[in-house]
Amino acid sequence: MSDLSFLTFDQLLEAWFDRPGVEEELERRYGTVAAVLVTDFTEMVKRTNTHGIGYSLALAAAAQRAMAPALAAQGGVHVKQVADTSFVIFDSAHRALLAALDAQRALAAFNDTRGARGGRPRDDHGHVDTIRGCMGIGFGAALLIPGRDVFGAEVNRAFVLGEDVGRGGEVLATEAFLQGVGVLPPGVGAFRGPADREAEAGFAFHVLGDYR
Repeated sequence: MSDLSFLTFDQLLEAWFDRPGVEEELERRYGTVAAVLVTDFTEMVKRTNTHGIGYSLALAAAAQRAMAPALAAQGGVHVKQVADTSFVIFDSAHRALLAALDAQRALAAFNDTRGARGGRPRDDHGHVDTIRGCMGIGFGAALLIPGRDVFGAEVNRAFVLGEDVGRGGEVLATEAFLQGVGVLPPGVGAFRGPADREAEAGFAFHVLGDYR
């Protein structure tokens, strides 16, 4: 057994330039093929400026709890949280697709329920403060450190789509993700992203439509 097997992930990275076989050891230990779903929420900065950080965090946490059953139902595994951005992995692109669409539905229902109770804070334009999710999904080879982090080209693309390009209520998918899904489920459509938004992302992507 190579003594590389006794090194931690961070130690393997430190040894990358000095010892042979590190890339192979990383792939052996952490390599996987998975779908990754990155979720983010709109207007968090504005919400924090208007209502405070405590309120913003509590609302985001409540929204994440509302979406959690839809993600878990498709076998989603939460990997990490960065502020209001979540990284969830799935063993198949098809299951990730259903999870993302169902999570958006759950979030819409969450907003409707809060509206029925009344008394929600309003933003500085007098509008009811709803929270909307932006989602990016990719599929491909990755390095997964369970419960800690996930790395890969498709992880990066999913992050860009969910964090930077996505708009409230959208699910944006990479081309590799759609190839991984194959035939879309009945009632689900995929439409090529507008040229200006693809330029913003730096790669081609598709907007998923849920007509189920």
